[in-house]
Amino acid sequence: MIKVNNKLNNFQEYKPSSRSSEPEINKLDWNECSLQSNDYFYKLLSKSLDKIDYSEYPDINNQTLLKKLALYCEVEKENIQTFNGSDFALHYIFACFLNTDTRVLIYNPNYTQVDTYVRLYSDNINYSEISDPFGKHSYNFEEIQKHDVVYLSNPNNPTGHCLDPSIIKELLRQHPNKLFIVDEAYFEFSGKSCAKFVNEYKNLIVTRTFSKGFSLASIRLGYICACEDLISTINKIRNTKEVNSFAQALGEAALDNIEETNKRIEKVKENKEKLELLLQKNSIQYIKSEANFILVKVSDSEKIVRDLASQKILVRDRSIFSGFENTLRITIGDWHLMEKVIKKILKYP
Repeated sequence: MIKVNNKLNNFQEYKPSSRSSEPEINKLDWNECSLQSNDYFYKLLSKSLDKIDYSEYPDINNQTLLKKLALYCEVEKENIQTFNGSDFALHYIFACFLNTDTRVLIYNPNYTQVDTYVRLYSDNINYSEISDPFGKHSYNFEEIQKHDVVYLSNPNNPTGHCLDPSIIKELLRQHPNKLFIVDEAYFEFSGKSCAKFVNEYKNLIVTRTFSKGFSLASIRLGYICACEDLISTINKIRNTKEVNSFAQALGEAALDNIEETNKRIEKVKENKEKLELLLQKNSIQYIKSEANFILVKVSDSEKIVRDLASQKILVRDRSIFSGFENTLRITIGDWHLMEKVIKKILKYP
Protein backbone atom coordinates (compact mmCIF):
# COMPACT_ATOMS: atom_id res chain seq x y z
CA MET A 1 0.00 0.00 0.00
CA ILE A 2 1.22 3.51 -0.83
CA LYS A 3 1.93 5.49 2.32
CA VAL A 4 0.29 8.89 2.60
CA ASN A 5 1.31 11.90 4.66
CA ASN A 6 -0.22 11.26 8.10
CA LYS A 7 -1.67 14.76 8.24
CA LEU A 8 -3.99 13.90 5.37
CA ASN A 9 -5.78 11.31 7.51
CA ASN A 10 -8.00 14.07 8.88
CA PHE A 11 -8.49 15.80 5.53
CA GLN A 12 -11.46 15.42 3.23
CA GLU A 13 -11.17 15.81 -0.51
CA TYR A 14 -12.14 19.32 -1.48
CA LYS A 15 -15.14 19.15 -3.78
CA PRO A 16 -16.22 22.58 -4.98
CA SER A 17 -19.83 23.09 -5.95
CA SER A 18 -20.59 21.88 -9.44
CA ARG A 19 -20.13 24.69 -11.94
CA SER A 20 -21.29 24.28 -15.50
CA SER A 21 -19.13 25.66 -18.30
CA GLU A 22 -22.22 26.54 -20.29
CA PRO A 23 -22.00 30.21 -21.33
CA GLU A 24 -25.60 30.91 -20.27
CA ILE A 25 -24.81 30.07 -16.61
CA ASN A 26 -24.57 33.27 -14.54
CA LYS A 27 -21.81 32.71 -11.99
CA LEU A 28 -22.31 34.95 -8.97
CA ASP A 29 -20.74 32.48 -6.52
CA TRP A 30 -16.93 32.77 -6.84
CA ASN A 31 -16.53 36.57 -7.03
CA GLU A 32 -15.19 36.69 -10.54
CA CYS A 33 -15.52 40.19 -11.95
CA SER A 34 -17.75 39.56 -14.94
CA LEU A 35 -18.69 43.15 -15.76
CA GLN A 36 -16.33 43.35 -18.71
CA SER A 37 -16.73 43.28 -22.50
CA ASN A 38 -14.70 40.91 -24.62
CA ASP A 39 -13.10 43.94 -26.31
CA TYR A 40 -11.04 44.46 -23.16
CA PHE A 41 -9.61 40.94 -23.25
CA TYR A 42 -8.93 41.12 -26.99
CA LYS A 43 -7.05 44.35 -26.36
CA LEU A 44 -4.88 42.70 -23.71
CA LEU A 45 -4.31 39.64 -25.88
CA SER A 46 -3.26 41.66 -28.92
CA LYS A 47 -0.62 43.39 -26.82
CA SER A 48 0.59 40.15 -25.26
CA LEU A 49 0.75 37.35 -27.80
CA ASP A 50 3.55 38.78 -29.92
CA LYS A 51 5.83 39.00 -26.88
CA ILE A 52 5.78 35.28 -26.15
CA ASP A 53 8.17 32.62 -27.45
CA TYR A 54 6.06 29.52 -26.86
CA SER A 55 9.02 27.14 -27.20
CA GLU A 56 10.87 28.62 -24.23
CA TYR A 57 10.31 28.55 -20.48
CA PRO A 58 8.95 31.79 -19.00
CA ASP A 59 11.24 34.63 -18.00
CA ILE A 60 12.38 33.58 -14.53
CA ASN A 61 13.52 37.10 -13.63
CA ASN A 62 10.17 38.60 -14.55
CA GLN A 63 11.64 42.09 -14.17
CA THR A 64 9.16 44.02 -16.32
CA LEU A 65 6.14 42.76 -14.41
CA LEU A 66 7.87 43.25 -11.05
CA LYS A 67 8.67 46.87 -11.89
CA LYS A 68 5.11 47.59 -12.99
CA LEU A 69 3.70 45.94 -9.85
CA ALA A 70 6.11 47.89 -7.63
CA LEU A 71 4.89 51.14 -9.19
CA TYR A 72 1.28 50.03 -8.77
CA CYS A 73 1.80 49.06 -5.10
CA GLU A 74 4.04 52.05 -4.29
CA VAL A 75 6.91 49.86 -3.08
CA GLU A 76 10.30 48.78 -4.48
CA LYS A 77 10.48 45.86 -6.93
CA GLU A 78 12.53 43.99 -4.32
CA ASN A 79 9.37 44.01 -2.21
CA ILE A 80 7.36 42.09 -4.84
CA GLN A 81 7.23 38.44 -5.86
CA THR A 82 4.80 36.79 -8.28
CA PHE A 83 3.09 33.39 -8.12
CA ASN A 84 0.75 31.08 -10.00
CA GLY A 85 -2.21 32.74 -8.28
CA SER A 86 -2.34 34.05 -4.71
CA ASP A 87 -3.33 30.54 -3.55
CA PHE A 88 0.16 29.33 -4.43
CA ALA A 89 1.59 32.37 -2.65
CA LEU A 90 -0.29 31.47 0.53
CA HIS A 91 0.82 27.85 0.27
CA TYR A 92 4.47 28.89 -0.03
CA ILE A 93 4.13 31.32 2.87
CA PHE A 94 2.76 28.67 5.22
CA ALA A 95 5.35 26.14 4.06
CA CYS A 96 8.12 28.61 4.93
CA PHE A 97 6.91 30.02 8.22
CA LEU A 98 4.89 27.28 9.93
CA ASN A 99 6.13 24.35 12.02
CA THR A 100 3.92 21.76 13.66
CA ASP A 101 3.91 23.78 16.90
CA THR A 102 3.45 27.22 15.32
CA ARG A 103 0.42 28.90 16.89
CA VAL A 104 -1.75 30.19 14.06
CA LEU A 105 -4.70 32.55 14.50
CA ILE A 106 -7.33 32.79 11.76
CA TYR A 107 -10.17 35.27 11.99
CA ASN A 108 -13.46 33.64 11.01
CA PRO A 109 -15.26 33.73 8.67
CA ASN A 110 -12.43 33.52 6.19
CA TYR A 111 -11.30 32.23 2.81
CA THR A 112 -11.80 28.52 3.52
CA GLN A 113 -8.94 27.19 1.37
CA VAL A 114 -6.49 28.81 3.81
CA ASP A 115 -7.53 26.30 6.48
CA THR A 116 -6.31 23.43 4.31
CA TYR A 117 -2.90 24.99 3.71
CA VAL A 118 -2.39 25.84 7.38
CA ARG A 119 -3.45 22.42 8.67
CA LEU A 120 -0.88 20.79 6.40
CA TYR A 121 1.95 22.40 8.38
CA SER A 122 0.69 23.34 11.85
CA ASP A 123 -1.10 21.33 14.54
CA ASN A 124 -1.88 24.43 16.57
CA ILE A 125 -4.62 26.40 14.81
CA ASN A 126 -7.16 28.60 16.54
CA TYR A 127 -10.08 30.58 15.19
CA SER A 128 -11.35 33.89 16.50
CA GLU A 129 -14.94 34.58 15.53
CA ILE A 130 -15.80 38.06 14.29
CA SER A 131 -18.57 39.19 16.63
CA ASP A 132 -21.73 41.07 15.66
CA PRO A 133 -20.96 40.76 11.91
CA PHE A 134 -24.19 42.49 10.87
CA GLY A 135 -23.52 45.29 13.35
CA LYS A 136 -20.18 46.51 14.71
CA HIS A 137 -18.24 43.66 13.06
CA SER A 138 -15.76 43.42 15.96
CA TYR A 139 -12.42 41.56 16.08
CA ASN A 140 -10.87 40.25 19.30
CA PHE A 141 -7.31 41.48 18.82
CA GLU A 142 -6.35 40.36 22.34
CA GLU A 143 -6.04 36.84 20.89
CA ILE A 144 -2.99 37.86 18.85
CA GLN A 145 -0.72 37.85 21.89
CA LYS A 146 -1.12 34.08 22.28
CA HIS A 147 -0.14 33.26 18.68
CA ASP A 148 2.83 33.35 16.31
CA VAL A 149 1.14 33.86 12.93
CA VAL A 150 -2.04 35.80 12.16
CA TYR A 151 -4.08 35.49 8.96
CA LEU A 152 -6.87 37.87 8.05
CA SER A 153 -8.50 38.81 4.77
CA ASN A 154 -9.03 42.51 4.24
CA PRO A 155 -11.61 43.11 2.85
CA ASN A 156 -12.94 40.06 4.59
CA ASN A 157 -14.23 37.16 2.56
CA PRO A 158 -17.19 36.54 2.84
CA THR A 159 -18.42 39.64 4.70
CA GLY A 160 -16.75 42.32 2.58
CA HIS A 161 -15.95 44.35 5.70
CA CYS A 162 -12.60 46.17 5.52
CA LEU A 163 -10.42 47.23 8.44
CA ASP A 164 -8.73 50.60 8.11
CA PRO A 165 -5.01 50.03 7.40
CA SER A 166 -4.14 52.24 10.38
CA ILE A 167 -5.64 49.58 12.68
CA ILE A 168 -3.46 46.86 11.17
CA LYS A 169 -0.43 49.15 11.31
CA GLU A 170 -0.93 49.56 15.03
CA LEU A 171 -1.18 45.78 15.46
CA LEU A 172 2.10 45.39 13.55
CA ARG A 173 3.72 47.90 15.89
CA GLN A 174 2.36 46.21 19.02
CA HIS A 175 3.39 42.70 17.93
CA PRO A 176 6.75 42.93 16.12
CA ASN A 177 7.47 39.22 16.62
CA LYS A 178 4.18 38.00 15.17
CA LEU A 179 3.91 37.38 11.43
CA PHE A 180 0.81 39.00 9.90
CA ILE A 181 -0.52 37.70 6.59
CA VAL A 182 -3.03 40.15 5.15
CA ASP A 183 -4.99 38.83 2.18
CA GLU A 184 -5.94 41.78 -0.04
CA ALA A 185 -7.57 39.83 -2.87
CA TYR A 186 -10.26 42.53 -3.14
CA PHE A 187 -8.00 45.57 -2.77
CA GLU A 188 -9.06 47.09 -6.09
CA PHE A 189 -12.60 47.49 -4.76
CA SER A 190 -11.72 48.87 -1.32
CA GLY A 191 -8.71 50.99 -2.23
CA LYS A 192 -7.35 50.27 1.27
CA SER A 193 -3.97 48.57 1.57
CA CYS A 194 -1.18 47.71 3.98
CA ALA A 195 1.37 47.19 1.19
CA LYS A 196 3.14 50.48 1.89
CA PHE A 197 3.99 49.25 5.41
CA VAL A 198 6.18 46.32 4.33
CA ASN A 199 9.54 48.07 4.72
CA GLU A 200 8.65 49.73 8.00
CA TYR A 201 7.31 46.48 9.47
CA LYS A 202 9.29 43.33 8.72
CA ASN A 203 6.50 41.12 10.12
CA LEU A 204 4.00 41.75 7.31
CA ILE A 205 3.17 39.86 4.11
CA VAL A 206 0.40 41.19 1.86
CA THR A 207 -1.08 38.84 -0.75
CA ARG A 208 -2.94 40.02 -3.86
CA THR A 209 -4.35 38.61 -7.09
CA PHE A 210 -5.25 39.52 -10.66
CA SER A 211 -8.35 37.30 -10.39
CA LYS A 212 -10.78 39.83 -8.93
CA GLY A 213 -10.37 43.50 -9.80
CA PHE A 214 -8.40 42.80 -12.98
CA SER A 215 -10.94 40.16 -14.06
CA LEU A 216 -8.18 37.69 -15.04
CA ALA A 217 -9.02 34.67 -12.87
CA SER A 218 -8.26 32.16 -15.63
CA ILE A 219 -4.58 33.10 -16.07
CA ARG A 220 -3.68 32.37 -12.40
CA LEU A 221 -1.51 35.33 -11.44
CA GLY A 222 -0.96 36.52 -7.89
CA TYR A 223 1.76 38.33 -5.98
CA ILE A 224 2.95 39.33 -2.54
CA CYS A 225 4.38 42.49 -1.00
CA ALA A 226 6.88 42.00 1.83
CA CYS A 227 10.31 43.05 3.05
CA GLU A 228 13.31 41.64 1.18
CA ASP A 229 14.19 39.17 3.96
CA LEU A 230 10.76 37.51 3.91
CA ILE A 231 10.75 37.32 0.12
CA SER A 232 14.26 35.85 0.16
CA THR A 233 13.04 33.10 2.48
CA ILE A 234 10.09 32.26 0.24
CA ASN A 235 12.37 32.25 -2.82
CA LYS A 236 14.23 29.29 -1.29
CA ILE A 237 11.34 27.02 -2.28
CA ARG A 238 9.51 29.02 -4.96
CA ASN A 239 9.67 27.49 -8.43
CA THR A 240 11.61 29.92 -10.64
CA LYS A 241 9.24 29.07 -13.52
CA GLU A 242 6.25 29.77 -11.24
CA VAL A 243 4.46 32.22 -13.55
CA ASN A 244 3.95 31.26 -17.20
CA SER A 245 4.78 33.62 -20.06
CA PHE A 246 1.15 34.14 -20.98
CA ALA A 247 0.25 35.26 -17.44
CA GLN A 248 3.28 37.56 -17.27
CA ALA A 249 2.39 39.26 -20.56
CA LEU A 250 -1.30 39.64 -19.69
CA GLY A 251 -0.42 40.97 -16.24
CA GLU A 252 1.81 43.64 -17.78
CA ALA A 253 -0.88 44.56 -20.32
CA ALA A 254 -3.52 44.82 -17.58
CA LEU A 255 -1.34 47.20 -15.56
CA ASP A 256 -0.70 49.27 -18.69
CA ASN A 257 -4.48 49.55 -19.18
CA ILE A 258 -5.40 50.27 -15.57
CA GLU A 259 -8.02 52.80 -16.68
CA GLU A 260 -10.10 49.92 -18.09
CA THR A 261 -9.98 48.16 -14.72
CA ASN A 262 -10.99 51.35 -12.94
CA LYS A 263 -14.03 51.76 -15.22
CA ARG A 264 -15.15 48.22 -14.45
CA ILE A 265 -14.67 48.70 -10.72
CA GLU A 266 -16.77 51.86 -10.79
CA LYS A 267 -19.54 49.91 -12.51
CA VAL A 268 -19.35 47.23 -9.80
CA LYS A 269 -19.61 49.90 -7.11
CA GLU A 270 -22.56 51.50 -8.89
CA ASN A 271 -24.47 48.21 -9.05
CA LYS A 272 -23.55 47.40 -5.46
CA GLU A 273 -24.96 50.72 -4.24
CA LYS A 274 -28.18 50.12 -6.20
CA LEU A 275 -28.39 46.64 -4.69
CA GLU A 276 -27.92 48.01 -1.17
CA LEU A 277 -30.78 50.47 -1.72
CA LEU A 278 -32.99 47.63 -2.93
CA LEU A 279 -32.05 45.52 0.10
CA GLN A 280 -32.86 48.41 2.43
CA LYS A 281 -36.16 49.06 0.69
CA ASN A 282 -37.19 45.45 1.25
CA SER A 283 -35.81 45.26 4.82
CA ILE A 284 -33.28 42.54 3.92
CA GLN A 285 -30.35 42.42 6.33
CA TYR A 286 -26.89 42.69 4.77
CA ILE A 287 -23.29 43.62 5.60
CA LYS A 288 -21.96 46.75 3.90
CA SER A 289 -19.18 45.51 1.64
CA GLU A 290 -15.99 47.01 0.26
CA ALA A 291 -15.50 44.13 -2.16
CA ASN A 292 -17.28 42.97 -5.34
CA PHE A 293 -19.85 40.92 -3.43
CA ILE A 294 -22.37 41.36 -0.67
CA LEU A 295 -23.46 39.03 2.14
CA VAL A 296 -27.18 38.95 2.92
CA LYS A 297 -29.30 37.28 5.60
CA VAL A 298 -32.18 35.21 4.21
CA SER A 299 -34.91 32.95 5.53
CA ASP A 300 -33.89 29.73 3.75
CA SER A 301 -30.51 29.86 2.01
CA GLU A 302 -30.64 26.26 0.76
CA LYS A 303 -33.95 26.72 -1.05
CA ILE A 304 -32.93 30.05 -2.54
CA VAL A 305 -29.64 28.66 -3.87
CA ARG A 306 -31.49 25.75 -5.42
CA ASP A 307 -34.19 27.94 -6.97
CA LEU A 308 -31.67 30.38 -8.42
CA ALA A 309 -29.63 27.50 -9.85
CA SER A 310 -32.76 26.33 -11.66
CA GLN A 311 -32.77 29.77 -13.31
CA LYS A 312 -29.07 29.35 -14.18
CA ILE A 313 -27.88 31.81 -11.52
CA LEU A 314 -25.28 30.60 -9.02
CA VAL A 315 -24.77 32.22 -5.59
CA ARG A 316 -22.80 30.96 -2.56
CA ASP A 317 -24.35 29.71 0.69
CA ARG A 318 -22.09 30.75 3.59
CA SER A 319 -24.05 29.01 6.36
CA ILE A 320 -20.98 26.87 7.12
CA PHE A 321 -19.68 29.58 9.46
CA SER A 322 -20.91 29.91 13.03
CA GLY A 323 -23.29 32.84 13.34
CA PHE A 324 -23.82 33.00 9.59
CA GLU A 325 -26.68 30.56 9.23
CA ASN A 326 -28.92 31.30 6.23
CA THR A 327 -26.55 33.76 4.61
CA LEU A 328 -25.78 34.14 0.93
CA ARG A 329 -22.73 35.72 -0.67
CA ILE A 330 -23.72 37.33 -3.95
CA THR A 331 -21.14 38.49 -6.47
CA ILE A 332 -22.06 41.83 -7.99
CA GLY A 333 -23.04 41.30 -11.62
CA ASP A 334 -25.22 42.85 -14.30
CA TRP A 335 -28.16 44.70 -12.82
CA HIS A 336 -30.83 42.48 -14.33
CA LEU A 337 -29.25 39.54 -12.45
CA MET A 338 -29.26 41.47 -9.18
CA GLU A 339 -32.97 42.10 -9.57
CA LYS A 340 -33.63 38.41 -10.20
CA VAL A 341 -31.71 37.43 -7.07
CA ILE A 342 -33.64 39.87 -4.89
CA LYS A 343 -36.92 38.72 -6.36
CA LYS A 344 -36.06 35.14 -5.42
CA ILE A 345 -35.03 36.14 -1.88
CA LEU A 346 -38.35 37.92 -1.40
CA LYS A 347 -40.15 34.74 -2.40
CA TYR A 348 -39.13 33.31 1.01
CA PRO A 349 -40.06 35.99 3.60
